[in-house]
Amino acid sequence: MFPTIAKLIKNSKEWLEGNNDTVFLALAVFLGVLLAGGGFRLYTLWQERVPITLVEENKTDIVLEENLTEKYATASGLPGLVAASRNGKRYYYPWCGGLNRIKEINKIWFKTVAEAERAGYTLASGCDEL
Repeated sequence: MFPTIAKLIKNSKEWLEGNNDTVFLALAVFLGVLLAGGGFRLYTLWQERVPITLVEENKTDIVLEENLTEKYATASGLPGLVAASRNGKRYYYPWCGGLNRIKEINKIWFKTVAEAERAGYTLASGCDEL
């Protein structure tokens, strides 16, 4: 009913001997497709990275982290980028929940993170950076 393994092997060998050209062509096409896909993948990884730029009044500036944070603070209408409590040791970004627990009278605003860190404050836990 079912062919034996030896018979299957014999039939496979006979088929391969009669179709060498077809098998070779199929393997060549398969390897070509793999090489083309790998080459495309490498091309996408090795592309030159272009810096992000902002366009203002026909002027292009490379966006530096300092410029971006200052522009955020200015655009948001806040006195600075980060705030801390006069009585605390942690600073917060405006989107951090901990900032809401500080009374307005006790808030100290800093224009940059570096200013806050120079004043002895560290980033509050659970408050994600930019």
